[in-house]
Amino acid sequence: MVSMRASAVDPGRWFRRYGAHTGTRRRLICFHHAGGGPSLFREWQQHVAPYTEVWAVAIPGRETRVAERPLYRLDTLAMLLADAMPLDLPFAFFGHSLGGVVAFELARQLHERRLPLPQRLFVSACSAPQLCRREKSRASLSDAELLQTLESFAATPKEILGHPEYLQMVLSVVRADFNLIDSYVVPEGSELRLPITAYAGAADKHVTPTRILAWERWAQPGFACRSFEGDHFYLHHQRMALIDDLLARWSGVGVPGMAGGHA
Repeated sequence: MVSMRASAVDPGRWFRRYGAHTGTRRRLICFHHAGGGPSLFREWQQHVAPYTEVWAVAIPGRETRVAERPLYRLDTLAMLLADAMPLDLPFAFFGHSLGGVVAFELARQLHERRLPLPQRLFVSACSAPQLCRREKSRASLSDAELLQTLESFAATPKEILGHPEYLQMVLSVVRADFNLIDSYVVPEGSELRLPITAYAGAADKHVTPTRILAWERWAQPGFACRSFEGDHFYLHHQRMALIDDLLARWSGVGVPGMAGGHA
């Protein structure tokens, strides 16, 4: 196999590791939603087996990298993540909303470089990548329009509204994140196929079942989709149930999948 992997890239810059065990045998690498950060997954380590580590992507513009400019192109972000990917252990990807498409494009670039792929791709509240591109990116919205969009996702913490400087920082990150997904087009000729499980909030008004089921286009036989009670951010309230289902499917036992439908 030919490796196009860059050298001497510090994974610690691009990934936060939650929990470290000497007996670790695999990693669950998680990707957050637009405007989010790696701390979304801080508590996940409590719910996985000791031999599974939880890593979360840490991209510029937020949390420990708040002083850095956010990125506007998904192919560039995935390229940088591919350079820094820890590949010494088997791994799976979990991506929520924007994170699902970031995880997909990273897997696609790993495949292109002939590097190890995730054993399974778990996507959550996320349209299939071939449906991402918008004629007009949400990055071009006014501040008021962008806030209205965030409020429709119930994703605007009330405390930031009274702090204009902090609000502008948040909006700049959200703009960049929206552009990542709104400008994304899967490169022609992509042949990536993965074991994929898609999750959804049953009351999610932003991502319809049709858009989630379209992930089957990139799946190996056995594609499964499951919905949980809740909206676009159902995973906050369904964390343990979601992780239990994910781990069972990753292990290949305990939870049957329903191809092309809801389990």
